[in-house]
Amino acid sequence: MLEKRWYARGEMALAAAHPQDAVQDFRSALSLSSANRDYEMALAEALAAAGQTDEAYAYFSNLHDAEPGDGFLNLQLARLAVRRKDPAQAIAFYRSALNGSWHGQGAELRLQIRLELAKYLLSLGKTSDAQGDLLTAEGNSLDRPSALFEIADLLKQAEDPSDAWGAYQRVERHSRATPSQIQQALLGEASAAISMGQYKRAALALDRFEIKARQHPSASSPEEKREVSQQLPQLNRMLQLIPFYGLQPIQHAKRLLVEANIAHQRLQSCLTQIQTETASGDGGFDGGIHATDLSALESQWEAMAHIQPSVLAQDAAAQQSMTDWTSQTEIVTSNFCGAPTGDNALLLQLALVPDKTE
Repeated sequence: MLEKRWYARGEMALAAAHPQDAVQDFRSALSLSSANRDYEMALAEALAAAGQTDEAYAYFSNLHDAEPGDGFLNLQLARLAVRRKDPAQAIAFYRSALNGSWHGQGAELRLQIRLELAKYLLSLGKTSDAQGDLLTAEGNSLDRPSALFEIADLLKQAEDPSDAWGAYQRVERHSRATPSQIQQALLGEASAAISMGQYKRAALALDRFEIKARQHPSASSPEEKREVSQQLPQLNRMLQLIPFYGLQPIQHAKRLLVEANIAHQRLQSCLTQIQTETASGDGGFDGGIHATDLSALESQWEAMAHIQPSVLAQDAAAQQSMTDWTSQTEIVTSNFCGAPTGDNALLLQLALVPDKTE
């Protein structure tokens, strides 16, 4: 029959990535057999592939009216609604696709749809909604390290570093994870831990990365190994600086004083820089305002510079004042005198992540 020949030609054109030709072939087939659902479905798919969004949407909507519970139709309408910049409809159709019928293929397809939806929600800035879908997807992916890794990355994008860290850990410990997946998961663990201010967890993850990298040299890139070799000493130094509350009171106080003295050296250097630039008058530099802010910090330092560790250890208010001063000094000096290096760079990072834990 002639319509079958047109339909076969359309299928070949679509398979050969010529959707516009397929549209014409399927139109011809449908004109000869207007009640054929397969031809209408094929034309809708070809129209979507050819970028004819509105017409494809109309055809899929017509098919959807007859079978509103069909998962495939809901998914196509969701994707077309994304193209049409209609978030409300897109999300609704994605949800319907998740709940729709997939004729025995539902488990795998629903996982992929949920991840697609989560990515779309992230593109809209709906991080809380995306988190819910990603956590549901994680529960359905415990046997697949590759899916768990993708979910972990998306959780990090969704501003959920805690759950991202847990998902990376599941990949690391998964019996079916490859050496490459394990090493990438360890890098993810470290990144998530740092974003939470959990520097000891980050350092332990990078320690394990270096061990795995020696066992499986080809499972990570030279760039990744080099970056870890640079980052790990910084993390270990940071752990020496942080005044963890689990320390003995006197040790806690001594660390506060070490941090404050490092910040004070940076402050003095910054003041000298400001005075030099002000004196030179180069480029109309207005150092007066900067010097006033920095001098205020210097005055605050003079009021607490001579406190002894034994006294500081017993004075919670003084401890908080010193912590606040150190953080403020690192932030202000970075604004006025450029990016810090060494210990000052670490202290600035700590200042910007207030919830520091082991």
